[in-house]
Amino acid sequence: MYQICPKINCAIYTRKSTEHGLDMEFNSLQNQEEACKAYILSQSFNGWEYYKTYSDGGISGGTMERPGLKTLLDDIRACKVQVVVVYKVDRLSRSIIDFHKMMQEFDKYGCNFVSITQSFDTSNSMGKLTLNMLLSFAQFEREVSAERVRDKIAASKAKGLWMGGTPTLGYDIKDKQLVPNAQEKALVNLIFNKYLELGNIQATADWMNQQGYRSKCCQTVSGTMRGGHLFRYGSIQRILGNPVYIGKIAHLALKKVYPRKHKGIIPQEVFENVQAKFGANKEGLREHRRNIRADTLLGDILVDERERSYKLSSGRKGDKSFKYYVIRNGAHLSVGQLDGLALQMIQNADYRDLCPRTTALELSKNEAKIYLERVVCQKIDKECYITIYLKKQAFEAFLEKHLVENPPSGGVRAQIKGDSIILKNTFYIDNVSSTRLQNGTANNILTVRQLNESLVRGLARAWQCKKMIGSGMTSRKWEKASGMNKRTFARYLNLCYLSPRIVADILEYRNPRNMSLKELMTLASETVNFEKQEKGWNI
Repeated sequence: MYQICPKINCAIYTRKSTEHGLDMEFNSLQNQEEACKAYILSQSFNGWEYYKTYSDGGISGGTMERPGLKTLLDDIRACKVQVVVVYKVDRLSRSIIDFHKMMQEFDKYGCNFVSITQSFDTSNSMGKLTLNMLLSFAQFEREVSAERVRDKIAASKAKGLWMGGTPTLGYDIKDKQLVPNAQEKALVNLIFNKYLELGNIQATADWMNQQGYRSKCCQTVSGTMRGGHLFRYGSIQRILGNPVYIGKIAHLALKKVYPRKHKGIIPQEVFENVQAKFGANKEGLREHRRNIRADTLLGDILVDERERSYKLSSGRKGDKSFKYYVIRNGAHLSVGQLDGLALQMIQNADYRDLCPRTTALELSKNEAKIYLERVVCQKIDKECYITIYLKKQAFEAFLEKHLVENPPSGGVRAQIKGDSIILKNTFYIDNVSSTRLQNGTANNILTVRQLNESLVRGLARAWQCKKMIGSGMTSRKWEKASGMNKRTFARYLNLCYLSPRIVADILEYRNPRNMSLKELMTLASETVNFEKQEKGWNI
């Protein structure tokens, strides 16, 4: 009696590193697929059946960013595929690390892997060794090929040859050589001269756009048009620093400049003047950043939980300037607010374990700098954790000289650890009542008390809205008077119907969930049932 084998879905994966030859009637991908199908057919007695082919043409095996591979992995996770069949191991990956990651995924979902031209069994140690050796050679081959390409590009650039790609503004390609474009040549000269006149890259870009000038338009091999965009800071910067305009070529990786076989379109003197102004502006920017950092309390010692330093950023809106500590996840923390919070923590901390009579300190920002060792700031969602490390020996001597009675309430308790005094606190980020930055983000530091003060202001504004309606004003009049549209006006109005217990908490600076004004508006708009509101407020 024959036993029927269970059905095993076999997926075929094919890949080719370059697009060369893919438009042929019978290409490499089809050849790999036919060979794999024939192998699956030969294993039909084991229940193997062809399921689907996943292909990636023109993509390197050194990356996991392949559409076909991602779809294959998704189907494996969905248990649609039990066996992956490839022509050779290097078709799946040329990176040992990536391959082992995929093998872990295969093992996790019970998927087997077969290379039809390289027989090995990964169920034993010898098979795994063979597989690793094959992968090592595949990765070696990829790296050697990359080195050969890099060496060829470097040698070609040293001879002044054009290495292909999109031609820069001012030039066209003719017989694989750069040829000046008369119309664009005038535009490039205009950019250089305007920068020398204005002395600012962004101002130059803005002026070019106002005059109706646009970036270079060119047609790709596939026939699509690219370019014709507004000039931006980066595009103007690349044009001004490109030695191609004086008949030279730069090899960025080697940081070398070689003479080329094409004609320059910018006078040498003009190009050198622009580079000199570049250098002066960069030094001025570095000096400006040094001044910003020196003017802050935490600029040199502020790090995140992984000991990475915060960057400093500044912006200007009208006559107002703004300074921010920038964390790597994109949060902008106001320098003034964070410095103020840290100084306030040091001034109001409870130091009774160090000096029983010391309760509050009159400490300036410059004095605090002397005793600060390190400040760690970690952001998780809206909540931030700040830990201040003070130099224990020096700060103890300072405490002995500054004894102040009548301690303030609510100060954090100082802890001693080794040679440091540690102060820990939390603060919250509110996205409603903050200053909007040039990049569109809007983050602001608020303590719990400050957070509730923004809620109090929201409640006050809500009752003003209700008063407008009670006075008989038309909707157009109260829109104009409040400066809000109908939707925003209605969201504020909902705050008038909050539970009295929630209002009492806000006024007494209690906020169990650290709720922002925006979240409070959403809570008020969802229900007028006091019990449900209080549940949402407290959970």
